[in-house]
Amino acid sequence: MLRYSTILKLKEQGLSLRSIAASTGNSRQKVTEVIERATEKGLMGPFDDDMTDKWIEEFLFPERALESSGRHPIDFDYVHRELAKPNVTLSLLHHEYELECRTNKRIPY
Repeated sequence: MLRYSTILKLKEQGLSLRSIAASTGNSRQKVTEVIERATEKGLMGPFDDDMTDKWIEEFLFPERALESSGRHPIDFDYVHRELAKPNVTLSLLHHEYELECRTNKRIPY
């Protein structure tokens, strides 16, 4: 797991991306991604004790929490395309989704 709080604290101290990457053992691309996402979301220090690395990860990258939940994600683009067709309902699409989850042994929402 990345040490998000360390990356953000070192950035606040004015260290370069290269030195942050070297001191945390992460790639510059990953460090850049974390810093850019924190800037977009307005996450700045000082950090509370409640702001653990897990909390920061869930705040910056909520899509990763969905992947690790073990549940089969819903393809909303597919749902919208299908709903544009006549005689297609959400109930029908949900039934198909549950059936697909059961055949693939995945957990539905």
